[in-house]
Amino acid sequence: MATKSRSDWSIILSIISICIAAISIGYCFPLVIDLMENGWERSTRAIAYFSRIIRGGAA
Repeated sequence: MATKSRSDWSIILSIISICIAAISIGYCFPLVIDLMENGWERSTRAIAYFSRIIRGGAA
């Protein structure tokens, strides 16, 4: 039994959220590759970098 969504915007908003997630992964991908190449000694720097992104600034 299928149910119809009350809003036609739900598909558009889902596509937008998927695009935002893909852009976020693309933005962080070079750092992840660099981290794998250089080993775990830079993990503290990467955690600080991600926490700055989550907080939304360069504080």
